[in-house]
Amino acid sequence: MASRIDSLLTITSMAVAGLRVVVTWMIVAFFAYMGLAVLIQVVGRYVFNYSIDWAAETATIAQIWMILLAAGLAMRDNLHVSVDALSNVLPAQILRMLTIVIAVPCLWFLWLAIAGSLTFIDIGRIQTSPVLQIPMWIPYLALPIGLSYFGLELVLTLVAKWKDPKGPTVQTETAAT
Repeated sequence: MASRIDSLLTITSMAVAGLRVVVTWMIVAFFAYMGLAVLIQVVGRYVFNYSIDWAAETATIAQIWMILLAAGLAMRDNLHVSVDALSNVLPAQILRMLTIVIAVPCLWFLWLAIAGSLTFIDIGRIQTSPVLQIPMWIPYLALPIGLSYFGLELVLTLVAKWKDPKGPTVQTETAAT
């Protein structure tokens, strides 16, 4: 039984690692495309005196996807703003309970946001974008996918905090004076 659990954990960790690689490259691709689309729009407008409508619309869609996916990436790397003054002084058992008290409303909010985003997808089935005329459910799909990835990274972070409430010590760089 233990070997089955170990193999399941190994497969799961490999799947999560693969997902993280895919998400990282998607963020890079969305950022690169967004920069290129904005550059095309600026050149078109100020050099050729012609507005390239699709560039602004697709850059906005790329930015939405990039931000929602990058939120999960930031969660993985512990880059979201947090107050950790108590984690330095409280014992591990209290920190574990505090982790649960904080995690429940966070996960509840993510669940409500994902469920609410499904309504946007339904609306997007009958709505099209102004310039490209693509169905709006495609850009709206960024919400449940991005929030689900954020939730996955949140759960993994909570599991790591449960195992080691004090966590690894974060070193900050200080300017040499």
